[in-house]
Amino acid sequence: MKLFYIVLSLFFLSPCLVVHAQRISDSTAVALEKFEQLQLQNKSQEALNILEEAIRVTVSPDDLSYLYAYQSGLYTSMDSLLNGKRLLDLSLENAEKSNQNTSKAVAYRAKAFLNNILNLPDAVVEDALTGLRYLNQGDEDPITAYHLNYLLYSVYSKWNDEEKMEKYIRTCEAYAIKAGNQNLRANVSNGISSMYLTRYRKSRQKEALDSSFHYLNNALAIYQAHPKKVSGNTAVITFVNLANYYLDFSSENVAARKQHAFKYLEFAEEKLRNKEASTEKWINVFGIRSGFAKKDGDLALAEQYLQQGLSQLMGDSGNHFRLEYLVNKDLSEIAQKKNNLRSALAYQQRAEELLRKSFDEQQLLNAQKLEIQYETEKKDQQLKLLDARSEFQKRQNYLYGGIAIALLFGVVFMFISYNFRLRYSIEREQKLQQEKAEAERQMILQIRLGAEEQARLKAEQELLDLKRQQLEKETLTNSLIIEHKNDMLKQIQDKIRKGDTGNIQKLLKEEMLVRTDFEDIKMQIQELHPNFFSRLSEKAQQKLTTLDLKYCAYLYLKMTTKQIAQVLHVAPQSVRMFKYRLKQKFGLDKDLDLEEFLQRLG
Repeated sequence: MKLFYIVLSLFFLSPCLVVHAQRISDSTAVALEKFEQLQLQNKSQEALNILEEAIRVTVSPDDLSYLYAYQSGLYTSMDSLLNGKRLLDLSLENAEKSNQNTSKAVAYRAKAFLNNILNLPDAVVEDALTGLRYLNQGDEDPITAYHLNYLLYSVYSKWNDEEKMEKYIRTCEAYAIKAGNQNLRANVSNGISSMYLTRYRKSRQKEALDSSFHYLNNALAIYQAHPKKVSGNTAVITFVNLANYYLDFSSENVAARKQHAFKYLEFAEEKLRNKEASTEKWINVFGIRSGFAKKDGDLALAEQYLQQGLSQLMGDSGNHFRLEYLVNKDLSEIAQKKNNLRSALAYQQRAEELLRKSFDEQQLLNAQKLEIQYETEKKDQQLKLLDARSEFQKRQNYLYGGIAIALLFGVVFMFISYNFRLRYSIEREQKLQQEKAEAERQMILQIRLGAEEQARLKAEQELLDLKRQQLEKETLTNSLIIEHKNDMLKQIQDKIRKGDTGNIQKLLKEEMLVRTDFEDIKMQIQELHPNFFSRLSEKAQQKLTTLDLKYCAYLYLKMTTKQIAQVLHVAPQSVRMFKYRLKQKFGLDKDLDLEEFLQRLG
């Protein structure tokens, strides 16, 4: 069944020409809808007439880019490659005039399809990706997006890149569903089935075969749900694929497999008799029937089926030399198995004759391809030459413009330079004057600072002299206190020698009274002002001694300098010096009164 697979693969790789127009006139949209219906019925000539009529009545670049693109695709699929190329150029020309990115995408879809027929896979990928980029920039067109992705799927199928195949066929599936086009949905299900079948042949994993069968049934379900919205070609492909599954892959017994397969083949034959599908598919139908006859060992019936398929093929107006060659090769093999060497030789000779005709036909097709490639390269060279001239003219204009701009910049630079020098000289003069004034201000400031520094040094010197005097007075006071203590001790010693103990007790009590006076005063102050002494300690910047606290307490009680001197048995000058030291310990300014500060604390 090598013949079957070769023919079937061609149908898988040929995208359907069903379209939905966007951004076009209502009359063109109606024409494309009629075109779609005729394509579903396999009426290519009537479909071409619809497009030609629509082209005659429109001048819109958007409409023409669509109409010429579909004409190009249809002529290309009919192997009229020169017409396909001519119409493609018209589509691209109008797409360039259009402001719609969808029109450009449709034109590149037709270009990618032509390159696919010309067997230029790299060009197909480039054109299809360009078309998709235009779609990404413009309005959404799921039908065009589907066909561009299907072309990419077909290229990667040839390159046997399974990862890219699945990526693009799955994208096709999403766009077919989004467009709500049942024919595309059935077609893409057949494509996915083919992908899994290819995977099964490599890996022999049953899961891949099951997936292939699943998607065939999915395509069948879509056809059964929408029989008028699925083209005859797509339906026949589905039926033939299902029949082929039962021929080659089903695990059922031969009788059951044959029953299933022939049921689907009958559906396909009905479509073919109604001319809803292309004639060459008869070969697939009778090829599968012949395969089952071989499994049954009935070589005569197998030969009969192939001859029936061959008669259907030869009755068509077109040339199918390649298919006829493959059928005659198969007939030759059957005749050899039947030991009918004369028939085998006749089939072989006929096959060789058909092979020559196929070769000649292929040569004609190759000649078209070469002519198209030549015209394309010629046009590309012309475009490159025009681009080179345009680039040269552009560079020349840039050069002249650059010279003019340079001259203008020169004049402007001279003017700006003159103004800059003038402004610079004025600013320079102003800056010198400012620097001179600043220097004078700095000099006056330095003089003032020098005077203030001298005054500060003088004040510090006076303060040091005052401290020195205070230390001298304190020393004198301490000397007096020591002298007083020594006198008291001497008096006590004299009293002891004289045996006058009563006077000794009196003298000690007077001394204790002097010492306890402060403790009583402190207790009175704490009763009236409990936080007085703690706040003294908080406000003091240096630690306060017991003597400091005494002075503060006496001053807080508003005792005079003389009174404090009498209580402490010191000179009044010593009290004044001690007050000065307290102000320093509290960090008070010299102008602030110490007694007033202590009153505020209370």
